[in-house]
Amino acid sequence: MSHPLSVTLPAAVLQEWMLKALTRKGQFAADAQLVIARILEAETAERPTGGLSSFANILTAIDLGDVDPRARTLTVVDAPAIAVLDGSTGIGQVGASRAMMLAIQKAQVTGIALVVVKNSQPEVDVAGIAALATATGCVGFCTANWGRADTSTQPGGTAWLSSQPHGWAIPHKDRIWTALRGSTDHPDLPLASLNDAFRGILSLALTAGLTDCKLPSAKKRASPFGAGAEYACMAIHIPSFSAVDSFTRIGDELTQHASDGSAGWKSVTAGALPESLSIRADVLEALQRVGTESRVPFPSLS
Repeated sequence: MSHPLSVTLPAAVLQEWMLKALTRKGQFAADAQLVIARILEAETAERPTGGLSSFANILTAIDLGDVDPRARTLTVVDAPAIAVLDGSTGIGQVGASRAMMLAIQKAQVTGIALVVVKNSQPEVDVAGIAALATATGCVGFCTANWGRADTSTQPGGTAWLSSQPHGWAIPHKDRIWTALRGSTDHPDLPLASLNDAFRGILSLALTAGLTDCKLPSAKKRASPFGAGAEYACMAIHIPSFSAVDSFTRIGDELTQHASDGSAGWKSVTAGALPESLSIRADVLEALQRVGTESRVPFPSLS
């Protein structure tokens, strides 16, 4: 869907520019491809967090020294169905992608696997990370914790939660059903319901809890990049449970009853990106700015 104040650019041109910008900052090409893929998937699916606006933020964070573009994702703990990774303050899309890919690999053997990554960075589209699992017949789940505390669970109470988005993905034929929720839709207000509080606390337990990292209340840096991020990625291998047919029926039910998004799930087509992408005017301005600052000018629109 095109925004009324937007421009359209070929996806290949945009990908080439993004690759040049990241590698000029020192990132390895293979890692840069992961970042680009996750960002453009989010943009295509109209999930702004983790989309093109985050790319401008990432480049700025690299310049400020909050993100290490050459960071390597290290394995801290490795067991048959779990792992703990250290993102080494690298770009979040890299750490989260590698965590989910490892969870998928393990789930194909054990049925279910959970991989957490610490010392990473924010603004990742967690629904897109979850969707990676569907290519191998898995249900995917990803949740995150980033930023200092800005949300309370009581009116006028002390803020102790931050951004804890979580995403689910279910494969269905040639499509993917995804659900994306935050711990609250209004981070400047108290949590709206017990369900919001439940989700936020559960995400916090799976991320900061399992990685033994700082809770939001202990993070003092105003920038979410300076405060770091943690991710938890789970893959459930449907064929291991002999449940392929039942999940097909679930997808059929979702198609019949929830295609309008009323149940909180959205269907997207699995596969390649579209040939062109629509970029909002405000996002375009940010990309042009960081392109100039990085000495990699944004592609001409003429």
